[in-house]
Amino acid sequence: MSSTPHHHPAGTSTGGGCDPGAIDELACVAAGIQRRAEVTQEHLPQLREFQEKFNSARTQYTKARLAAKTDLDEAAATLGKVREQIRCRVTHEQRHCLQQAVDKVFDDIRRCQGGWGCCVDDCGCEFDDTVGRDDTIATLSARIARYTADTVKAAACFTDLDGELTALPERAAKIKTEAAQLLADVCDAVLGKDVVRLYARLLVLLRRIAEASRGFETVSEFVDCLCKALLCVLKGWQAIAVLEGARAELVCKEESRKKACERKQRETVEEVMAEYARLCPPCAAHPDEAEEEDPDEDRTDDAA
Repeated sequence: MSSTPHHHPAGTSTGGGCDPGAIDELACVAAGIQRRAEVTQEHLPQLREFQEKFNSARTQYTKARLAAKTDLDEAAATLGKVREQIRCRVTHEQRHCLQQAVDKVFDDIRRCQGGWGCCVDDCGCEFDDTVGRDDTIATLSARIARYTADTVKAAACFTDLDGELTALPERAAKIKTEAAQLLADVCDAVLGKDVVRLYARLLVLLRRIAEASRGFETVSEFVDCLCKALLCVLKGWQAIAVLEGARAELVCKEESRKKACERKQRETVEEVMAEYARLCPPCAAHPDEAEEEDPDEDRTDDAA
């Protein structure tokens, strides 16, 4: 893609003479195309990998949720027994304060982890790959940097979601294990005395069961988010490749201009003569014009 429109065929100029600078122009266009291809090839493996993972995501996530549900249901049943044994040993005020503490801590966890649910949104995936006449190396560089950050963020989102295929069952299994340990500790002669701490552990595990799916109520919600992340990464790298190509072309042209300027400074007289030849090309004299060149000579002969 060329960011600069070309109005004259290569090798010509508006004055009709030879324009070797058109070769530099063509070379810069080629540099832009090459850079665009390089960026595309650089990120194509990641896109292929994401595509393959997405194609199997619905089936794999469905299996993960079913496996997790089995463990979570068992954990919930265990925690029901724990509640029955210690609820009467904790005052209403203690239960209320502990619930507030749990809510506060889990809210903090959500904020520091970025919250649950889909980790990519449409507003963060708007990429404009058009290159205008007013665009410069600096403006293109700024857009590339911004788009790269957004695309990398979307790629991280996709990777985190893909990790849920194994993380969700593991998380559920851990909750099940901790619930069983809590029930054992409640029955322990020593550990069972610290009922406030035991009740805090109960509330934490209940919250973890409720949030085990990280905000995705259904398989379709999860797959839709994964699709958004994939498309965001795709659109991001596509736009970045176009802008990288345009920037490479502008950089090449800027370097060509610098070299031309250096040449004019180094070979100033030669450049002046070349410009003179273009401005005032020599013309062959016509016979009629030759006869009229010395009108004074004719008048001199008549006077004699």
